[in-house]
Amino acid sequence: MAVEFRGEEFLYLVEVPSDTEGETSRTYRLFNQTSGSTTSEADAIDLSTKDKSGSDYGNVTQSISVEGVLTEGDTAIAYVKTAQRQRKFVKIIEVNTRTMTTEAGNYMISSFERSFSNGEHATYTLEGSLNGSIQEGTLAELPEGASDNN
Repeated sequence: MAVEFRGEEFLYLVEVPSDTEGETSRTYRLFNQTSGSTTSEADAIDLSTKDKSGSDYGNVTQSISVEGVLTEGDTAIAYVKTAQRQRKFVKIIEVNTRTMTTEAGNYMISSFERSFSNGEHATYTLEGSLNGSIQEGTLAELPEGASDNN
């Protein structure tokens, strides 16, 4: 019997380059993610000749959207905000936590919003468009998330 996936089984991670020369980058979890999505779209090229008609692939684009609760100490969110302001691409990794398989790519952060409603948790929403291709992989373990010590 096939078991359905649940939304909480998918997380997004951000690779943050090291400030120190010679050190490798570190991967951080976006804290307190409440939702996320990955969208892939393809433009169609219509083909019509005397012999045949149909459609072919045009440009294929992929985008992501992640929402969550702003949390003190979230290194990934601080990096994403700075990277967008400096016009840098951000390596974002989608993780299936059941299988530990990943899809990683460099994204242009097209939208980054922080919301501060009275009486509610402060939240973030980020959207990104893929630049280049996706690399598939596997993780040995997940980075830690936000602390439960509140």
